[in-house]
Amino acid sequence: MNYQILLESYAAGEWINKDELSLLELELDSQLESIKFSRTQGCTEKAPKHICEAAQVCEGSSWLTCFASILDKANPLSLGNKSRGAKVIDALLDNNYLMN
Repeated sequence: MNYQILLESYAAGEWINKDELSLLELELDSQLESIKFSRTQGCTEKAPKHICEAAQVCEGSSWLTCFASILDKANPLSLGNKSRGAKVIDALLDNNYLMN
């Protein structure tokens, strides 16, 4: 199952189980690495409105931002660790997908 199907299911009201969260976590790490090398291979394109709404991020946000937000909500990191959403924003800024 790919991340888009998981997020579509989540947006439709289905909960993401532990194994699916692990898959999303791996996909997030993989995507963060891929955007360093290719502008065409990462999931930086805009997610549909209903996915952004389900992830509780701004309309027009990337798929990457959406699934980082969903992971942060479903499986929060311990105190003192940077959220996945913050890591995504940093990576997008560092790789010139966003401008300061």
